[in-house]
Amino acid sequence: MIFKHPIQMGADHIWLVLPLCMVLAVVYKTIRVKYIRQLPLQILSLWAYIFVGLVSLAVAFWLLVEYVA
Repeated sequence: MIFKHPIQMGADHIWLVLPLCMVLAVVYKTIRVKYIRQLPLQILSLWAYIFVGLVSLAVAFWLLVEYVA
């Protein structure tokens, strides 16, 4: 039932995912990085990894809702 009537997010709310991913990347990589010089590049790469993962999950769930259910 939850996949038949998903909660609608407006187009304005989707942009809040970007800072959320950045905060997660900063906190995680600040704890895990060995050398402080690597920190900005590591944060940027983890941010992109998280964001691409979320977008791919969103597309997969959209396809599931539209064509399977």
